[in-house]
Amino acid sequence: MPEDLPAHADPGTSSLPPQVQKLRALVADTHALLIVLPEADRPLPWPWSTALNWLGRPSTGSPLPALPTAVLTTEAATPLPGSFTSAEELLTSARCNLVGPRTVVPCAARTLHPQPDGRVLVTDPGVMLRLLMHIHRTAAAARSAARDSGPQQ
Repeated sequence: MPEDLPAHADPGTSSLPPQVQKLRALVADTHALLIVLPEADRPLPWPWSTALNWLGRPSTGSPLPALPTAVLTTEAATPLPGSFTSAEELLTSARCNLVGPRTVVPCAARTLHPQPDGRVLVTDPGVMLRLLMHIHRTAAAARSAARDSGPQQ
């Protein structure tokens, strides 16, 4: 879907393009996001940077503020502690609730194996454990956010 999004807004229109409205509606219907991106030490691929920018800007009507969001990246090298990926920087500027720390899958070509049915086989037990822990943290953050935004008495 990111490839279908317009690169930037047309200044002559006051409404969001239909593709952007659809993407925002999909994200608004979620309790949390898990964003999986290629190597963090490289620039964010343009379809993803475009999608994240459209989700967060304009901020009016953005589904991202306070949305529990986790980032999973693959990397050849270990990232510096405390450094943000470009995706995390975009999400932070959109006021997402980043659930962290990010999960990094080193040597992804040796660890992640796409299957014919679309699933991905993870052959490294350590990576699988980190993925499961990250998904658990994201789900817990989503449950907490749902409780906090529930009906007030």
